[in-house]
Amino acid sequence: MLDFLNKTYPFNDDPKQNLKLSLGLSLGMFLFILFFQPIDLKTTDFNNKLLIIAGFGGITFFSMITALIIAPSVLPRLFMSGKWNFKRDLFLNTCIWTAISVASIFYARYVGQTKITFYSVFMIVFISLVPVAILIITNQFEILKAKLQEALNLSKKPDNTSIEINEPEKIEFESENKSEKISLQLNEIIMLRSADNYVEIFWEKEGEIKKKLIRQTLHNTEYLLAKYTQIIRCHRTCLFNTNYVSKLNIYPQGYKLKLKYIEEEIPVSRQYLLKVKEALQIK
Repeated sequence: MLDFLNKTYPFNDDPKQNLKLSLGLSLGMFLFILFFQPIDLKTTDFNNKLLIIAGFGGITFFSMITALIIAPSVLPRLFMSGKWNFKRDLFLNTCIWTAISVASIFYARYVGQTKITFYSVFMIVFISLVPVAILIITNQFEILKAKLQEALNLSKKPDNTSIEINEPEKIEFESENKSEKISLQLNEIIMLRSADNYVEIFWEKEGEIKKKLIRQTLHNTEYLLAKYTQIIRCHRTCLFNTNYVSKLNIYPQGYKLKLKYIEEEIPVSRQYLLKVKEALQIK
């Protein structure tokens, strides 16, 4: 009955995106309390009230970055790609809601001098749920967007019955605004790396290395390549083809991959180290 809780669920491990989302939701919390004043603050001085309300936004921000940025970097195994599921995501969101609610209640009581009643506690708990709900909706939107992109790419592929058996499968990468696209064979792709709002694709063609920037997110690109087991993530900014790995080097600051045809070494974060090792042992 509750088997869906163990279903694999993607975790957004992009710190930059999570930071922007946390800032936006914290600002939203501040503006909501400022304009609607659902919490009875005893102070009558506007500047003092403004500072106290800003504190609620600060609580929201700190709670969210702790759960979405600090915790994944300190405990990477818990947030490991491929092992994250719906149950863990539900627990994480509940923790965020609880942290914001409890901290806001104490803050309202001892800083805002709010009288703690059933109504005031209910309002704080309810308001604290809003940023969590928006976080869940935003993540769902990103997942649906990535799946839609994947479905569109699949629908554009020709019928397999018209393709020769020995013809290598081609993967079509398309920009978000549909203005440009590139088709590559799976065995040509060396690595894909995020560059702000773009993805930089490296591939090999007859011994020559080529690369191209496409306006797309690495998150969406990972969904597109999810069914290809030889393309895996080694870092929040990088996907690589295991067929092009020359060596996995270890340094005092961590692990790095040496890829064929690529001069620079690619960092391997602790969050993906186990998966990378497993993939390289299979080869």
